[in-house]
Amino acid sequence: MVSRGELASTELRVRLGALLPGLDAAASRRSRLTAELAQPELSHLAITEQHVQVLLHEAAALVRSGRVYGPGGALGEAELEALETLRAFADAAGLRLPGDILRDRGLDELDLQILVLTAAPALDPAFGTLYGYLHDVTSSVAATAYLAIEVLATDCDEERGVVEACGPFGTVRSEGLVTATDPDRSTQAALRPAAGVVELLWGASIDGALIGHRPRVARTGPLPAGIDAERVAQLTGGLASGQLEVVGVWGTRGTGGHAVASALLGGRPAVWAGGIGIDEALQRAAVGEAICVIDVPSDRDAADELARSIAVASATVVLVGEEPLRSPEMLVRRRYAELSIPADGFASRRESWSAAFPDLDAGEVDDLAGRFRLRSDDVAAVAALDRASDGLGENGQRLELGTIAALVSRRRSPQVATIRTPERGPEMLVLPAGELAQVMDVAAAVRAWPRVAEDWRLERFGNPGVTALFAGDPGTGKTLAAEVIASAVGIDLMVVDLSRLVSKWIGETEKNLDAVFSEAEESSCVLFFDEADSIFGQRGEVTRGADRYANLEVGYLLQRLERYEGLVILASNMRANLDPAFTRRFHHVVHFPRPAEAERHRLWELALAPPVALEEELDLDLLAALDLTGASIAAIVRSAALAVHADGRGALTASDVVMATSRQFQREARLVPRELLGRYAELVAQR
Repeated sequence: MVSRGELASTELRVRLGALLPGLDAAASRRSRLTAELAQPELSHLAITEQHVQVLLHEAAALVRSGRVYGPGGALGEAELEALETLRAFADAAGLRLPGDILRDRGLDELDLQILVLTAAPALDPAFGTLYGYLHDVTSSVAATAYLAIEVLATDCDEERGVVEACGPFGTVRSEGLVTATDPDRSTQAALRPAAGVVELLWGASIDGALIGHRPRVARTGPLPAGIDAERVAQLTGGLASGQLEVVGVWGTRGTGGHAVASALLGGRPAVWAGGIGIDEALQRAAVGEAICVIDVPSDRDAADELARSIAVASATVVLVGEEPLRSPEMLVRRRYAELSIPADGFASRRESWSAAFPDLDAGEVDDLAGRFRLRSDDVAAVAALDRASDGLGENGQRLELGTIAALVSRRRSPQVATIRTPERGPEMLVLPAGELAQVMDVAAAVRAWPRVAEDWRLERFGNPGVTALFAGDPGTGKTLAAEVIASAVGIDLMVVDLSRLVSKWIGETEKNLDAVFSEAEESSCVLFFDEADSIFGQRGEVTRGADRYANLEVGYLLQRLERYEGLVILASNMRANLDPAFTRRFHHVVHFPRPAEAERHRLWELALAPPVALEEELDLDLLAALDLTGASIAAIVRSAALAVHADGRGALTASDVVMATSRQFQREARLVPRELLGRYAELVAQR
């Protein structure tokens, strides 16, 4: 039984054979012109005076008598009969000739011969060398419209038809089958077959003719939350019928733009413009009768260039991006429609979690949607990781969804902040009962706020997130409280590094701040600013240029704080230094007092708990009488442990702890109140 490749190869030889008489005639004319030169070997290096005279003679003959045409490249009776015979074999085998497939795309016989002429150098290098000779150059070159005239035209009318067919509005170029380099040169522009055309002429199937990038049908799943399914079906039908040529899908990144694009394919193959250039992707889609799916770049110049390419292409296109691309040139030349994806909110997140995990109850769905600001694409990634992690957790169990969601949230590490996975819980935070309850109220608010704001529409009052101010002396537990809240909510803590955030260059600090807020939102982190008064300080009177820009930074922070959707915590040792405009924006304000004796006793218990080794029992009542913060107590134990290790011992003694306490008081520029140490006072005296 005859194969697809045998049929295509035979058809290709028939069509190439029809070109040979025209190529022979063109070569004869070039040989005659060369013979008139005294030194033809110099024509490739320099134009001599005698060469100029010969060219003027040829130009005068063209003006006087017109162009000398050859036999043309149209198929003769013999070639037509051969093709009819091949067509009969193809029909019997249930196959189609490449020429017939392309004819369905609107190509006529002249277009097919132009396509074969441009593809010939890729079929055999001899054609490229021959084309170079006909263009009077020594190197191998591509076909041009001028060469097509020489080979295919038999009179002036056919010449005009060839020029039109090779032009930008000719079928072979408008359908993306032939590309033109340097199109401004008109008849001298190099014409080359688009990717996949040569394979198609050799007999590859039209969906397999795309080199290394076969169009594929995307896997479709449920539409993102909030999408009008009827509108998607309407647009899909418009693309399938040809009523629409370009559809834009606009929405924030991660809200399901690609899922909508996959649904718009309607089962048709797609070329995804990712690892290949836009023009090549458009050509491959046109050749393969596929839909080209393109991510619109954020850069304005690149987006404008994309719109120009789409305007002159023939491929059906689906655009996906955050900002709509509505170039007038594209809207005039292509039939266009668009679909906007609703802004992400608690309701849409809840729908995404419910669709991805139908077995979860309403409470679990609300909790995940409130804790993690994941969009539909991200939730789909969580579902995929959940399936992949089955049996890989502790004791062969699945990983918790919260753990997987945190992994998906954290896409990359920010440049001016550090992300920490909280390890310390409420049991490590020692505060008076009232202040501890306020801290835990912040955690409860973070979990409850998204649902309350959605159900009662409280977001209409602004402030989409939760803000908290922790004020108090250094070492009283402000940073630890932020970690405890992150642990209670089940999300990560992002600690801003002010040394990398603040820049001396105008505008750079605001840019860094925006990057931190955006990354914290995307990563569903608690955003924590320590020593916040250094950047959230009061605005002052403008007496010099630097004051104006410092005030601008504070003003920008106020605006960005209003838009932040998560939890942001500011810690300050000097609350009075904060700008009043900030303090009124805090939903929670917690004062961290210096620990009283009862709290200090608990802090000493935590600091000296196992696996810290003690050689003797310590009198914690005496140690708790000293005015120390939690951070100071932790520093004392650390210093004593290092001293024990340096001596080669394995456990702490009372002397080690008292000596370390004395050094800590010295670091804080204070005197040890020996009268409070009781029987430990003599250890200080022995020092």
